[in-house]
Amino acid sequence: RSLLCAWAALLAGWPLAPALAHTPYRQWDIFRRRYLQVLTSRSDLAGDAVGDEWVALLVRRLPLSRAMVSRARDMTRVASLMKTDQARLAVLSHDDARQLAGGLPPYEDFAPMPLQVLLASATHLLVARTNLPLHHAYAITSALLEDNASTGLTVPLEGLYGMAVHPGARAAALGEKVEPPPAESA
Repeated sequence: RSLLCAWAALLAGWPLAPALAHTPYRQWDIFRRRYLQVLTSRSDLAGDAVGDEWVALLVRRLPLSRAMVSRARDMTRVASLMKTDQARLAVLSHDDARQLAGGLPPYEDFAPMPLQVLLASATHLLVARTNLPLHHAYAITSALLEDNASTGLTVPLEGLYGMAVHPGARAAALGEKVEPPPAESA
């Protein structure tokens, strides 16, 4: 009976999409606010391992961040999620960062990409969208730099591949203080 009603509605030209569609966007948005997600790609196994290491440090040093790795199927998906602001942090190889920041193949469809550098290792970068709050970038960078002698992480103060350094990361690298925003009143 419901199938007949749906068929009749289609023939009458009534849109069924609102009635049949379901999108978990609101829940996804809440999830993104509760968990600090670091995006990696399954196609970059070394970057995925780096992401796991960095997130483990964040979980230990910033437990309230609830940091976690989110894995995209490939680097094109990483670019898409970053471009559409569905992810704010990503681990990129130096080659991918150069190509993405420069709008070079295979990422020419994503240019311009609003990214800033937080940290660099010999093989990978932690990049953020330009809208990552100052105090978040500061806390993340400070936590990951806490033991940089063993991790080999640095903040490239001059930027890399045309990407500027996030101001919060710069402040952390220079030992400056960044005040958190005032708490919202209930």
